[in-house]
Amino acid sequence: MLPKCPVCGNIMKVTQLKCQHDNVTVSGVFTVSPLAFLDEEDMKFIILFLRSRGNLKEMERITGIGYFTLRGKLEKLLNKMGLKPFESSETEGSEDVFEKLKKGVISVEDALNILKKKGEGDKDG
Repeated sequence: MLPKCPVCGNIMKVTQLKCQHDNVTVSGVFTVSPLAFLDEEDMKFIILFLRSRGNLKEMERITGIGYFTLRGKLEKLLNKMGLKPFESSETEGSEDVFEKLKKGVISVEDALNILKKKGEGDKDG
């Protein structure tokens, strides 16, 4: 399947599915898995990642590729698939929050929630 237009590069929408067995056709707008955006090399990385149970150190041992190179590859795949990693707001410092807000990574509402949680944690300690 082509997730991106071969002419302009924009994301294509799947609008028709057809059964080859009984010639039934269904039309509509269907979502495409983020995995559809990956090429064969990316899929091999994902399979290795899953087989090593997400352990980059194990992948480093198996492949001989450095941990930080593997981590960079994982970040590129997340971007390619349009996914953002989960982040723990509890481990972020105030400076990180403001930097992320400045870069547009998080919204003002997200920043306020993170700072509020951090403030509540400081009161308990």
